[in-house]
Amino acid sequence: MKNLSYLVLAPLFLYACNGAKNSNEENTVENNETELIDSTKIPVQEIPEAPKSPRQQAKGTINDVEIEVDFGAPSVREREIWGELVPYDKVWRAGANDATAITFGSDVLIDGQTVTAGTYALFIIPQESSETWTIILNEEWSKEIHGVWGAYDHKPEKDVLRFEVTPSFENDHHEILAFDVTDKAVEFNWEKAHFSFPVEKK
Repeated sequence: MKNLSYLVLAPLFLYACNGAKNSNEENTVENNETELIDSTKIPVQEIPEAPKSPRQQAKGTINDVEIEVDFGAPSVREREIWGELVPYDKVWRAGANDATAITFGSDVLIDGQTVTAGTYALFIIPQESSETWTIILNEEWSKEIHGVWGAYDHKPEKDVLRFEVTPSFENDHHEILAFDVTDKAVEFNWEKAHFSFPVEKK
């Protein structure tokens, strides 16, 4: 009788054990799947804010000479520019941040003077008491190569050329500073100020 009871109860015990085991295995699988899903979640990354004065390039060909101007392009943003943000009678970087750089692919003539092919810093001296502004081309233009930044490190002894341009102040408003290389001249526009200077091939 005892043997008979054992034979009847043994399968029930084994079934109960297997059922518990299977339940534990299912829970483990579910937990692993949850952990896998959680571990593959991609964190939301913040989009970096666009620079206020992005670097821009103006390229073109004047009299068969390839020319490029590299500059930081600030916006007016309702500020008073000439005589305030950009002081009169001081060397200005002609843009924002790093010095504005101009590259000539060949030797050129500017204001009747020879400038050899290469890259130069382009500075401006806006003048309040004169009808002309001074343009400066300087040998040192790179923060990495020359250790200069903007016009703070301008060395007059490194100037290769100074010449005058006559700015005009127009009704059109140019919110973002811009250089442009047309088929005849290098042009500058910002706020209401405009000037240009021709370039000839040497």
